[in-house]
Amino acid sequence: MSLARRFLLMQLAVVALVTLAVSLVLFAHERGAVVDRAEAVTRVLATALADDPYVLEAVTGPDPHAVLQPLTDRLLADTDLDFVTIMAPDGTRWTHPLPSSVGEAYRGDRSHALAGRTWTSTERGNLGPSVRTIAPVRDADGRVVALVATGVLLEAVSQQALAQLPAVLLVGLLLLAASAAVAALGARYLGRVTHGWGPEELAQVHSLHDAVLNEATEGLLLVDTAGAVQVLNARARELLGVRSPAAPGPARHDPLPVEDLDLPGALAAVLRSGAPVQEQWFVVGERTLIVSAHPARGALAGRGTIVILRDHTEISRLSGQLRATAALAGALRAQTHEHANRMHTVVSLLELGRDEEALGFASADMARTQVLSEDLLAHLDDPFLAALLVGKTAAAHERGVELEVVVDPGAPRIPVSPADLVTLVGNLVDNAVEAAAANAARVRPVVEVEIAGAPEGTGPARDTVVITVADTGMGIPEDLAREVFELGVTTKPAGPEGRGVGLHLVREVVERWGARIEHRNDGGAVFTVTVPVARDAAAGRAP
Repeated sequence: MSLARRFLLMQLAVVALVTLAVSLVLFAHERGAVVDRAEAVTRVLATALADDPYVLEAVTGPDPHAVLQPLTDRLLADTDLDFVTIMAPDGTRWTHPLPSSVGEAYRGDRSHALAGRTWTSTERGNLGPSVRTIAPVRDADGRVVALVATGVLLEAVSQQALAQLPAVLLVGLLLLAASAAVAALGARYLGRVTHGWGPEELAQVHSLHDAVLNEATEGLLLVDTAGAVQVLNARARELLGVRSPAAPGPARHDPLPVEDLDLPGALAAVLRSGAPVQEQWFVVGERTLIVSAHPARGALAGRGTIVILRDHTEISRLSGQLRATAALAGALRAQTHEHANRMHTVVSLLELGRDEEALGFASADMARTQVLSEDLLAHLDDPFLAALLVGKTAAAHERGVELEVVVDPGAPRIPVSPADLVTLVGNLVDNAVEAAAANAARVRPVVEVEIAGAPEGTGPARDTVVITVADTGMGIPEDLAREVFELGVTTKPAGPEGRGVGLHLVREVVERWGARIEHRNDGGAVFTVTVPVARDAAAGRAP
């Protein structure tokens, strides 16, 4: 049985019980009111007759029955009383509705009246159970000379109460109809929102959804139109770094504003906007996330946006390492090729018998390479970066580009992993060499790489490392200045492996390490990366 049907039957049962209880209370109240009216009527009339001088005169006369019976008959005809009995103090009746009962003893309690008090009670007499009042008749000296009893039969009281029963039943039926209508509307709404499922089915569906959401390998969010997160599964908490116990989960919780998630501004703006998003990349902490968003459909249509988060951190890291390895391999290949050319030159000089020139050429080449390598290794703590720059120098030379490397001896160690550092510097240098080579017909192709500490006057010295890569190319077009770091954006022709990846990887590394990258045109493109360094790390490297 569906939850809505159970709710309806339960409500109808409750309504029926409440209606029955209300009807019984109303009937009991009405019966009590009739009894109260009967007691009041009997008391008023009994007191009035007991105080009537005509009655006092009659009871002290020679024949009380003859005088008083016509009086009581008229009272019975004109009022709702069922009997009026006037009797002697010993209980002998002088009047009664039944002539055969005249002269017999009164069956009710006379003690209160004989004591001078008017008394109302419910007792059984010749006519049956009745509500009656008995009052004393006193003479001028205050002696009780007679008693007056007036009464209304309980059967008459019941008939008067039953006369009000249709009104009570009508009230009960109206209450039942109104309550049933409200219950039916509530059941209809409940059936619509629960899709006709029963409690067991709803519990099972909830458990399944909870298990699926929390075990999903992708982060899932439901953001409503007000910009509050209604659902945030365990994987999404992990990817976004949310540790707040107030964060909503698959079960019902208070919504969590997007601002409370402490996300990067661009990602928070996407979540708040509710606009469709197709696989946009964002860096959150040390993670690279691919975010997709689309409007909720089905029962949630128009109520928010479904956001899917996929972790691309490991793939990006492996891609960066692969590109770094490829860059190192290319640099080594270029260096090997150049070394082979030089060896061929030395061999040819020896074959020509020009031994001194061969020795001088070989010594000069070895000295130049050794000086560059020793200079870089002396000023850089990172052997991977030193090897990369040595190889890139040979590769640039092979393309006719002069690569100048300047390292500040006092610059602190760059606090970036070797793979990320090779990715960052290697991509910037590759782009610069390509740009300078492409513009070689106009200016001498030169690429400058500078690694230095923060310049004096911009803050505490040596608390940042600044990496600058400048080239003599054509610079960055103005229309691409804002999009140059986006995936797929490039100024070069597309190749078989795709373009527009290098600078995007550079931005990922920069954002992952909390650094900052800027670019400008100054005779060519100039990229400046500022990497923060912990104060104790900066102080540990002496100039």
